[in-house]
Amino acid sequence: MLIKITVNTILLCVFLLCKVALAQTIDEIVIVEPALVEPVIIAEPVIAEPIEHIDQLAGEAPAEQQSKYWLDSSHDYIGGSADGLVSWVDSFFAVPRYQYESASSSLRLRTQSEWEEGEGNSFKVKLRGKIRLPRAKKRISLVFTDDEGDDDTQNVFIKDANNESKTNVGLSVNVRDGKRFRVDYGVRLSSSFKIKVNTRFRYQVHIGEYYVNRFTNTVYFNDGEGFGTTASYELDRVIDKSRFIRWSNKGKFAEDIDGVDWSSQLRLSERLNEKSAISKFVWASGDTRPDYLTTSYGLGLTYRRSFLRSWLFYELEPRYIWRRDTRQDNREGVALFTIRFEALIDKSKKRKKW
Repeated sequence: MLIKITVNTILLCVFLLCKVALAQTIDEIVIVEPALVEPVIIAEPVIAEPIEHIDQLAGEAPAEQQSKYWLDSSHDYIGGSADGLVSWVDSFFAVPRYQYESASSSLRLRTQSEWEEGEGNSFKVKLRGKIRLPRAKKRISLVFTDDEGDDDTQNVFIKDANNESKTNVGLSVNVRDGKRFRVDYGVRLSSSFKIKVNTRFRYQVHIGEYYVNRFTNTVYFNDGEGFGTTASYELDRVIDKSRFIRWSNKGKFAEDIDGVDWSSQLRLSERLNEKSAISKFVWASGDTRPDYLTTSYGLGLTYRRSFLRSWLFYELEPRYIWRRDTRQDNREGVALFTIRFEALIDKSKKRKKW
């Protein structure tokens, strides 16, 4: 009996001690709990303050933020498009100047069939391009041109349409190729074994974000014709991501001609997609002696597309021109339609995407 009471007393004491210990533990937890919650209460305003600030910005000046974003994106686009779009179109249409200044070797074999009202059909084969010679530090090139090889623009003038096309071969040496300046020396041999020596200078500069100015001057000596010089000025104006306008002007003065032969052209070029582009143009040309006379003017368009292979192209070019050779002649209108097929041999193998 005594032993049973003693055991119960011991159990009661152990229970009381456990209860006291549990109570002390709970008290400690209650005391510690505010310390754990307090940092959350203090930190909460720091988290909430930026959120309120962002809401204020979004509510007070959303238009200003959108305007800044639009200006930045427009600046980035124009900075790349002024060069990228113009270069893509010039490369796609095989503008002589672009091909002449290209860093890669390429050859273009072109067949052309032209119908002229009142004259019938004519057929031409042209070879243009250049091959950079190895071990020449990419400065000496073997050049293939036709009789209008020094023309930097897309030539649509009727006075050149009936000329026989002959391929010339020569060497071109690039002595300077900077961001704005380029200087080349050249010597060429025509199919009639006549030599032509020339020096070509090109200056190009951007004005603002939308305009590209380009001035080119070539001084030459032609065996059998004497000295001469041609000067051209081009102004490019980017309209949007796929269109730009080019105003081209050219003058030629030589010993074998009277006065100055001049031409002016306004061309709107548009990139339709990666395989096609279109160019619409108006032009006028004439001479200053013996009488200042506009010998021809007209309008037309050129549609160009690659087909079957990336290196095969065709062009459709309708034109209508009004022309006269002398002041006494009556100006007559003539319709022309030209079809061209072209094969491109390019060392780079793939046209640069834009």
